[in-house]
Amino acid sequence: MTGFVSLLGAGPGDVELITVKGARRLREADVLVYDRLVNKDLFSYLSDKCQLIDVGKKPGMPCIRQEEIERILIEKARENKRVVRLKSGDPYIFGRGGEEAQALVEAGIPFEIVPGVTSAIAGATYAGIPMTFRDKATSFHVFTGHLQDEMESLNWAAISQLKGTLVFLMGMKHLSVITQELVNNGFSKDTPVAIVEWATHPSQRSIDGTLATIEEQALKEDMKAPSIIVVGDVVSFRKELNFYENLPLHGKRIFLQDSATGKLPAYLKDDGATLVKFPSSTQVNKLSFELPDLSHVDGMVFADRQSWILFLSRLREDGIDLRSLSHIQFAAIGHHTAKTLEEAGILLVAKGAQSKDPAIRNLLENTEENWYLVAPDHKLADLRSLYDFPVLVTHSLGFDKEVSPEDWTNLDCVCLPNSVAAANFVSLVEETGLDLQELPIIVMGETTRDKLAEAGYSRIIETDQPTILAIRDKCRDILIKENL
Repeated sequence: MTGFVSLLGAGPGDVELITVKGARRLREADVLVYDRLVNKDLFSYLSDKCQLIDVGKKPGMPCIRQEEIERILIEKARENKRVVRLKSGDPYIFGRGGEEAQALVEAGIPFEIVPGVTSAIAGATYAGIPMTFRDKATSFHVFTGHLQDEMESLNWAAISQLKGTLVFLMGMKHLSVITQELVNNGFSKDTPVAIVEWATHPSQRSIDGTLATIEEQALKEDMKAPSIIVVGDVVSFRKELNFYENLPLHGKRIFLQDSATGKLPAYLKDDGATLVKFPSSTQVNKLSFELPDLSHVDGMVFADRQSWILFLSRLREDGIDLRSLSHIQFAAIGHHTAKTLEEAGILLVAKGAQSKDPAIRNLLENTEENWYLVAPDHKLADLRSLYDFPVLVTHSLGFDKEVSPEDWTNLDCVCLPNSVAAANFVSLVEETGLDLQELPIIVMGETTRDKLAEAGYSRIIETDQPTILAIRDKCRDILIKENL
């Protein structure tokens, strides 16, 4: 039997620009073959059983050949799978969708094209630039500026005769070529030009200038790919019509539990915020580790509660009675870690919210005894930068497909609407070693506030009213009025 392939346009970045049909195809997918620039929030449409295949071409890395991508599509379809080839923007606009469609036809694979919103239009729109405007531009023209041979193949003399708006996609690397060729072929140096970086994403930035000034401005503002370049009189509307970058929370990164549903994510997105998601749970991958001769161990510091649980499990496997370790001193890093050990009847000689807390540092920096650190692998670098003790590595953490720990940086605040989210947040910080103690945490309700206070957090801001809208308003107050 033969499956089916959907060549699907993801749109330029804003996940809400996906088409209704595109969202349905994602929900139905058995296999997702996706590019680097697609917004991973679209993965929320996928079933838990969907196979993810990343074929993105990463800068500075060996790229996956187009032939290999086509082979994957054909192979998975022949396994009777519903395959979605998710491409940034529109599949047929500089996306090599036509080549992939041809390969499917030659292989006898049924397919469809699901158009997507192209950044050539949406990117300019989100920056306040209309592609056409009466008496300004009655047409627009889209070019690729990606490769040197593509630039050389452009007929600049013919382009200079066009009266409408010009849009160059993937052209930042050749910005100087574009501006010089246009001027050399008759464009005025004063022709307005705009650059829109990460178009329609919450991190979108845009600048404007002229053909004479835009290259210097781009360097000054450190504008990078992916960006679109817009040339023409319609650029003059950018400051007046730029609704997106003027949203109250535009550019703000808010940490929010991935299971948050309903109006809160919608309110924050509508205000322009970037929602950085943390998981409601993590997957613990147990690692094999050998216990030292515990009779010669003077002390042990546990970096998280799971390390303690796995240590106890190893004791049982080796037939060691916990009571035989009465000579060992114990310390704990993290509120939940300390609570777990104390509930097991362990008297702690020190405990701290983080590995660098004074109670932990004073203990370990002033001892000549034989101490061990017991920790997951992702905390090794932090612990070893502080302490020169042997480490028992008990486990690693795994996250589901919607969560990207590498994105948990440059956060502006945390939103925790209930005590469950607060408990998960505290556990996550302890498990991962994230340093988020200084972030403002916006909460709703005394129970949520008290749970965070108990865990040692101090920048807790409670809403005036117990409503989701009040959380949004408090985000505005804190991040805008205090200019955080």
